[in-house]
Amino acid sequence: MKRNRFFAISAVAVILSVLAVTMLATPALAAPVIVLSPEAGSAGTTVTVNGTNFMSYAGDKVHVYFGGIQIAGSPLAVPANGDFSINFQVPDNIVPGRTYVTVRDKDGNQIGDSVPFFVPKPDVRLNVVGGVVGTTVTLTGAGFHAGDTMKFYYSNGTKTEMGTVVATPVGECTYIFTVPDSTGGGHAITAEDLAGNRAEAVFTVIPSIILDPIAGAIGDKVTVSGTGFGYGSHVVIDFGDRQVATDKTDKDGSFKATFSVPDVKLQTYSVEAKDAEGNVADEAFTIVAGAVSFVFPQWGIYVLIAFAGLILFFFGFWLGRKYSYTY
Repeated sequence: MKRNRFFAISAVAVILSVLAVTMLATPALAAPVIVLSPEAGSAGTTVTVNGTNFMSYAGDKVHVYFGGIQIAGSPLAVPANGDFSINFQVPDNIVPGRTYVTVRDKDGNQIGDSVPFFVPKPDVRLNVVGGVVGTTVTLTGAGFHAGDTMKFYYSNGTKTEMGTVVATPVGECTYIFTVPDSTGGGHAITAEDLAGNRAEAVFTVIPSIILDPIAGAIGDKVTVSGTGFGYGSHVVIDFGDRQVATDKTDKDGSFKATFSVPDVKLQTYSVEAKDAEGNVADEAFTIVAGAVSFVFPQWGIYVLIAFAGLILFFFGFWLGRKYSYTY
């Protein structure tokens, strides 16, 4: 009896051992995974969905969804190795934001985790937001229709086209331009694609002047060129504390005037241009040669007048005594 019980217990132990070895020898199946390439892009972007570890569904058909819409080419049969790949294009009516890609079986049950795909809204940015006319600016943008021809505009009273580029396969763009002659203040930089997507940024033009030459002698002619001032505005040019010229800007806020270096002390002076709207810019000019003429001070005139009056008084007094009569 005891021997039978021993054999029974031994048989159970052997069976459990075999089961344990079998379970350890059988690897657990990895969970199904989907990967997107790229993970972000605008309308028109081509996205590749790569599925791995779908061996449990080999031979079955799975359905791939972008948001709540099944993509073209879905459902597709899972191959024996459990890996598959399928492409789709982000639709034109997509709403900017985060949308999820999911895989479902024939019964509508989700397989694995959903994966996010980000759709940016149209946007442009400038590497510098202010500067003088002639500044080189780099514009970068995203959220435009993938592969579309894009146009760029600069507003200076009127909207002027600057150039075009083709958006990347994910709807991004880069455009480099030089700030044209324009009035001081903010100017809209606009980017537009063929699908009607539009975004803008603002560049602020700062007034500036250039002197030619920047040093010279008393009496030399100097040309002052200004940009970034007001539209048709009256400009006054001062050399130190002396007004040396005036001018009027054109429709782009530019002007050019000439003045003679005044007869003042040899040193460096600030040449300042200021328009009626308060736009102002200055540059330094150094007087390196020339004799300073004597300038009679205004108070000296009053002294001379007083001295001349005193002389006339004494002269009149002398004449009066000389020609006086006694009655």
